[in-house]
Amino acid sequence: MHKIFANTLFIGKQVVSLPSCHSTNDLMAQMSANNQLHEGAIIITKHQTKGKGQRGNVWNSPEGENLTFSVFLKPKFLKPSQQFELNRMVSLALLDVLKKLVPNAKSFVKWPNDLILNKKKIAGILIENSIGQNAISESIIGIGLNVNQKNNLLSSATSLTLNTQTKWNLNNILLEIAQRLEHYYLILRGGDYRLIHELYEANLYLKDKVAFYEDGIGKFNGIIRKVHPDGLLEIEDESGVHKQYQFKEVRLLSNH
Repeated sequence: MHKIFANTLFIGKQVVSLPSCHSTNDLMAQMSANNQLHEGAIIITKHQTKGKGQRGNVWNSPEGENLTFSVFLKPKFLKPSQQFELNRMVSLALLDVLKKLVPNAKSFVKWPNDLILNKKKIAGILIENSIGQNAISESIIGIGLNVNQKNNLLSSATSLTLNTQTKWNLNNILLEIAQRLEHYYLILRGGDYRLIHELYEANLYLKDKVAFYEDGIGKFNGIIRKVHPDGLLEIEDESGVHKQYQFKEVRLLSNH
């Protein structure tokens, strides 16, 4: 077992630590179904054998080098149409930690589920929500953060160690993330969506910059203009038309 976090209110008061498991999100769903979890519970593993990413991708992580964990929340104050608030909240929490640990780097949130450090992906988020009576009854938030990995990274990915030449203590970083998650979660619970939206937009990767995208029609140069409250991404194309995209409907090809 990990040491229980003393300086949070509820996130990390219950920690399940495993040497290895298929997927912390899947295990968390099983434990939730058996009523074994309190809100704020964390499941962490040194080696995730079948970690899940967006679009059915696999999140590969060498044993003991990176952070792979899930957090259990019960955001019943959010309607199903507000699911993207959780993406914003988690992205901002991770961004705060990156800015603290690597203050001289350029770090951003990338719609919908990634964190970017010096133009490369350093973290991914996979949020799986259970919808109840017009509310989100449970949320399982899977987070993968590249920390001490040096080798076998995709060319589009990076790690903290590659940017700092430092070996990091995983537990210390996990605590930092837990504190920032709780900070933003309490802001959300208090109903201050506007602050969350403003911070997210202010740190959005490639906002108001020309980049090369591909959607169901073809490839085009476009400019991200904003993310709508429900999570739709708005991109202005070369002809000045503003298009809105849901997850998986558009992808970045290059940022020139």
